[in-house]
Amino acid sequence: MIRRIAVTLLLLLTCCLSFANSKPVLVAPVSLDSHTVRHNLSQQVSWLKDAGGTLTLDDVRQHGNFTLLRRELSEGFTTAAIWLSFDVAPTHSTWILEVANALLDDVRLYSPQPDGSYLEQRSGEDFPRASWPVDYRNPAFQLHIDGDAPQRFYLRIWARNAMSTSITLWQPDAFANATRDEAFNYGIFYGVYLLILVFHLFFWIVTRERLGGWYVPYVLLNFVGAAISTGHLQRLTGLTGPASDILLGVMLCMPLAISNTFTLLQLELASVMPRFVRVYQPLTWFIGIVLSLLVIAGYFGTGVAIAQMAILVCIVVLVAIGVRLAWHGHRPARFFLFAFGFFYAAVALRMLRNLGWLEPSLLTEYSVPVGALLHMVVMSLGITGQYNQIKREKLSAQAALNESLEGQVLERTSSLVDEISRREQSENEVRQALDVMVRARQEQQDFVAMVSHEFRTPLAIINTVAQQLANNLDAPREKSQQRCEDIRDSTRRMSDMMDEFLSFDRLGGELSLNLHRVQFNELLYAVTDEFDANRLHTDFDETITELSCDVQLLRVALRNLLANALRHSPEDAPVQFSARKQVDGSVVFKIRDSGSGIPADEIPRLFQKYFRGRGALDKPGAGLGLYLVERIASLHGGHIAVNSQPGAGTQFSLFIPANAQDTNRLTP
Repeated sequence: MIRRIAVTLLLLLTCCLSFANSKPVLVAPVSLDSHTVRHNLSQQVSWLKDAGGTLTLDDVRQHGNFTLLRRELSEGFTTAAIWLSFDVAPTHSTWILEVANALLDDVRLYSPQPDGSYLEQRSGEDFPRASWPVDYRNPAFQLHIDGDAPQRFYLRIWARNAMSTSITLWQPDAFANATRDEAFNYGIFYGVYLLILVFHLFFWIVTRERLGGWYVPYVLLNFVGAAISTGHLQRLTGLTGPASDILLGVMLCMPLAISNTFTLLQLELASVMPRFVRVYQPLTWFIGIVLSLLVIAGYFGTGVAIAQMAILVCIVVLVAIGVRLAWHGHRPARFFLFAFGFFYAAVALRMLRNLGWLEPSLLTEYSVPVGALLHMVVMSLGITGQYNQIKREKLSAQAALNESLEGQVLERTSSLVDEISRREQSENEVRQALDVMVRARQEQQDFVAMVSHEFRTPLAIINTVAQQLANNLDAPREKSQQRCEDIRDSTRRMSDMMDEFLSFDRLGGELSLNLHRVQFNELLYAVTDEFDANRLHTDFDETITELSCDVQLLRVALRNLLANALRHSPEDAPVQFSARKQVDGSVVFKIRDSGSGIPADEIPRLFQKYFRGRGALDKPGAGLGLYLVERIASLHGGHIAVNSQPGAGTQFSLFIPANAQDTNRLTP
């Protein structure tokens, strides 16, 4: 009875599959709009396997039997070329197509043209990176989608490495943001790797500890392998595809030797399983060297596939031994299961993907870098901790066995502690000196940036007036004299700033206040005279006669606020400029424009250095003005506030205390 039911179900399944295969699969075109940031094509792409790799575009267009992929592309190590096709609905825009695998050797995109032909774009490790359509670690292309009907694109992929990738469409801005974030994260990743490598190299040089010595090539192997598999090494050095494949193949085969040797040392198997170590360790070295030579000879796929399967077998064997020893109380085995467990899981996931048993995903893409980094950090702590533990045990044993030498041991220990303290003190002094130098350099750069920013206005005035003089040589004498006076005023202003800001004292480290009691009206008129009186509506408190401030810095702050207000207001709209005395004697300057206002999400970042809002992208500037205003206000012991409503303009309020004290410093 059971056999009959099974046969019936098998026949039904065969019929269903035959029916499904008898009908063509209709795939809707990819529909993209302005709200789409990224789109994964795994469910909307058809594929064709070119076993000989000889088919041309015309062949696949005319005779290609494409089927729906329905998953991410994952074929393992194969010599075949893979053709992918997908339709995109009209969007009249440009998109970025990313093929997420840095180790693909030949990737070609065929884009339809208005005349019916196809444009070929090439990327991949077999082509110089300078010729890649998009400068990125993975192959990427620009898709120009025009026309009134869906357009069909073809993608041909061939690789000596594992054929595993995901295909994604990106908006250019979203792609740029994602690559910047990725570059930042990888920078941290490689920085931690290098820190671990340098630390343990120095640690081994100092201690000559055997486990630490094998840990250095172990970390280096993982570091270089990660740099190649992500494409960063090729992008940085211009390494060709065959060369990078050979180097990567060796990096994937030699772990059989180096990683297993390090693992055996960490597990301390030589003391508990000596026979196993005498057989296992030479065997792994032999296999690793033979497979490396196989890769160098040109059999990359064969050598790497065998190496990865062998590594999976080694992982299973070592984990089984670790579990058995940990069950019997072997402390190194417990640490091994903790430190290597998630790393082995990550490596296994990536190898299963490379062998075509798992589809590409975020987990399989980043499992090895994340797992390796966590593994390296834990192992670093474990090695240093183990070394310190051994050192403590040796010191204790020596103290117990040599009681008569206790005095000498204590004396030596004391001298070592003193030496360590002296070294730490020297290190702290060097670090503090370096911090001071870096801070001084940064402050000097910021100061030079501020001065160059402030020189633009008088230079612009000189340039404009000089053009007016050149274009109106027959102008009335009074006008020419006035223009010459404008040039002299701007020159005088630049000279004042040179004398005031570029002195030795202010470049020597910290920028401090140069306080003076100034006539309030003279300060305000000196600022307002630089702007168009027809657009500037002033309202000053006549009870304010004097103000204690740094005249040059305060003029810088007020000029920046007024220039911003005029720049962001319509040409015929006025700007309100008022000054009022507060109850506590401080003075508040208010500048209100008639612009479109500042979005609420940008207000918290207004005073950050180099920040420019969306409304300022089409206007000149370097993003220093408001940063300088905030720092100058802080230097005086005051502050600045902003009030803005969309469509209702913006008001900046600059508060300066009645008696500013030179207690602050302008820091970066």
